[in-house]
Amino acid sequence: MPRKAPSLSELQSRFQAALLDGSDDVLRYIPASSRTSNAVLFGVYRHAYSARLVEVVRGAFPLLARYMGDEAFDALARRYVADYPSRHANARWYASNLPGLLGLEPWGALPVFKDVAAIEWQLDLAFDARDDAVLDLAALAKIPPESWGAVSFTPHPSVALLPFMTNTFDIWLALRNETEVPEARQLEEAEHVLVWRQGGVPKIRRLGAEETMLWCEASRGRSFGALAEMAATFDDPDGAALRVAQYLQGWLLSGLISEAMT
Repeated sequence: MPRKAPSLSELQSRFQAALLDGSDDVLRYIPASSRTSNAVLFGVYRHAYSARLVEVVRGAFPLLARYMGDEAFDALARRYVADYPSRHANARWYASNLPGLLGLEPWGALPVFKDVAAIEWQLDLAFDARDDAVLDLAALAKIPPESWGAVSFTPHPSVALLPFMTNTFDIWLALRNETEVPEARQLEEAEHVLVWRQGGVPKIRRLGAEETMLWCEASRGRSFGALAEMAATFDDPDGAALRVAQYLQGWLLSGLISEAMT
């Protein structure tokens, strides 16, 4: 009895399984040519599919690719494609696990690779973050002065604070500006970088120690009065409230705050 031909949906499922999971079940539905076997013919599709995913990974991390060099990055991308079969209908999200892979050997011995990847990916996430209101100075001015001590703030959904124990930010800046890239080095204390979206454009800047502390606490819902008290223990207590107000003004002008609550 002749074998029943699979339906189109069945054939598509087998084809997908062969690409994603390495199954060879689909081969029995592919006739060999006079020149080569069906395995070789289907191998063309497998190679093209993997090569396309490698390019997707490179497209998501162009500065990391430049920093690592083509040969090393291609080896990384091929390992990623082998370890992380695509499960996304949108290729935009396929490379999301690359920073995690860079934390493993052999790349984990050089954490700056993972850190550069983290900046590139977070900038993409900021671009795609949920739209939300942006609080401005005019709206904040409507809050009565006697209520200021209790005011707390909600960060915009695009904002993320990244800590680094390497000079990653300087390396990333040099890669972006196509200037001489400094040698990677370990820092004695963590450096913090803020990533967000302003006017539809991803932004990034380095924070000082006091602003890092205040931003972290403000993000947790600490009130303006509590932030001023914390700033007083960090530096000159007489100017603490003014410093917090200046930081807050900068956050508002940059579009980092969505809401103020009393």
